[in-house]
Amino acid sequence: MNLQILLQTLLVLHLSGLVIMAGTTIVDYSVFKTFWKQIDRGEPSSAGLLEATSKFSRLIGIGAALLVLTGIGMMAITHGAFGEQLWFRIKFGLVIILILNGILAGRRQALKLKTVIESSGATLAAEAFVIRARLSRFYLVQLIIFFVIVFLSVFKFN
Repeated sequence: MNLQILLQTLLVLHLSGLVIMAGTTIVDYSVFKTFWKQIDRGEPSSAGLLEATSKFSRLIGIGAALLVLTGIGMMAITHGAFGEQLWFRIKFGLVIILILNGILAGRRQALKLKTVIESSGATLAAEAFVIRARLSRFYLVQLIIFFVIVFLSVFKFN
């Protein structure tokens, strides 16, 4: 197989991983907002929404793995041509922050919210509203990081 075709294939898979991660994050955020709107209105069906998002973390993990593995593959094929450029170093750091923020902040808060909801029943504890604010910030940070990664990838300043 021609190296140029392999590089383009890896790039398509790399972008697919980014789209899977970003798209799933947007859908997760949308469901999160819908959940809180239903809670605010006192609708009993809101608990099922959180259950629906439980599989999203697996999709985000698949996207992240695809992103990282294809990135490594592209760096190997290009012999690290982009590795010395400032835009790439910033992008790489943001990808690491994105993944760590998802694991350390997002996942932890989502698990706490699920525990609080399961233990409190119909009336939510004040702790749930603190978690709500933290998760809102988490999603905002994640979406901004995705935007900056795309921005850096397109403009590739040096």
